Amino acid sequence: MQSVGIIPARYASSRFEGKPLANLLGKPMVQHVYESACRAKTLDEVIVATDDQRIYDAVTRFGGNVQMTGECATGTERVAVVAERLTCDIVANIQGDEPLLEPAQIDMMLQPFIDRPAVQVCTLKQRVETAVDYRDVNVVKVVTDLQGDALYFSRAPMPGNVGEAELHQFPVYRHVGLYAYRREQLLAFTRWSSTPYELAEGLEQLRFLEHGIPIYVVETDIPLIGVDVPADLERVKQILAAS
Repeated sequence: MQSVGIIPARYASSRFEGKPLANLLGKPMVQHVYESACRAKTLDEVIVATDDQRIYDAVTRFGGNVQMTGECATGTERVAVVAERLTCDIVANIQGDEPLLEPAQIDMMLQPFIDRPAVQVCTLKQRVETAVDYRDVNVVKVVTDLQGDALYFSRAPMPGNVGEAELHQFPVYRHVGLYAYRREQLLAFTRWSSTPYELAEGLEQLRFLEHGIPIYVVETDIPLIGVDVPADLERVKQILAAS
């Protein structure tokens, strides 16, 4: 089983333009993500996918593998453009704004494809610890069945009616936005039109569920801090400097 990690990276961003090239302890952020992904035991290759020459040149300078894609509406679409050129079995969609990503998280996301041949899509979840996160619409929640397959993803508090004192009694999880797919399933996804719940929630992974494709969800307790705005970058710098 051949597995390839693809890191979609775009320069334009309304909240943080040029984010993949932001300096983190002397390296562009995309390099931190790339080097972490390269240490994953389950990946045979790592590729940065971009439509921007500045990102392409930066990756080339640090010796990384990079491909141009042209303009794409979403990161998933950009990953699929590169995946269509490949002959691999599994594609990991690795967010370029997760510089604290641990190789072990990629490995635990790809392991189900080895253990469970029926798995088509896999992602990660993490326990919600505070009522603030539970109610935050920017924290995507996920609920799963007893076998670990996703029942639903939502920006709303899920499950409902959980108070702060009950967060440690009930399984409340945030979705960690890393994905792995069987290549053919990813390519099928990009051919489907957007679906009703996907549009209502603004969560494209619901397109899989609405087409009857299970998403297997693995729990991780390794913290991740995505970089959405410049203030997040400073927080990550402090963590990396202390490690």
